[in-house]
Amino acid sequence: MRLGFVSLPTRGAADQLLAELARRWAAAGRPCVALVRAAPEALDPARPCEMALELWPGGQIYPISQDLGPGANACALDAGALELAAAAAETALARAPAGAPLILNKFGKQEAGGHGLRPLIGAALAEGRAVLLSVPPETRAAFEAFAEGLGAELPPEIAALDDFLRA
Repeated sequence: MRLGFVSLPTRGAADQLLAELARRWAAAGRPCVALVRAAPEALDPARPCEMALELWPGGQIYPISQDLGPGANACALDAGALELAAAAAETALARAPAGAPLILNKFGKQEAGGHGLRPLIGAALAEGRAVLLSVPPETRAAFEAFAEGLGAELPPEIAALDDFLRA
């Protein structure tokens, strides 16, 4: 099993790094499945808390935030929308060539609680695929319990992440 992760202290920085890596793989025609942070131009600038994931191959956008209405000052994940995005990624993974790696946005609060993308991570690892994701500091302990010592922390550099996926 190959489970790699990157962790950065700045909120969203690791997510952006993985999204850039996924876009490079897609542009180069390398087989992989990625569910990563959507490019900023795919988001509504009038909704500063909007969250969306982009699925590769294909580039489909999956909004995963709830609109809390006017005056709300918090971002809110729509867990049901995240599950729909995870199901789409699972379908893409089933169609991907054997050995194609999986790149995921992050092991966040949903995954720490046993939901979200966690089943997809397990399925990809069981198939022998390399899995790469980000782990925010606040969910690191839950990730380490999930990974049972199998997660390898990687330098937050495109070249190092690319090497991990190609190995």
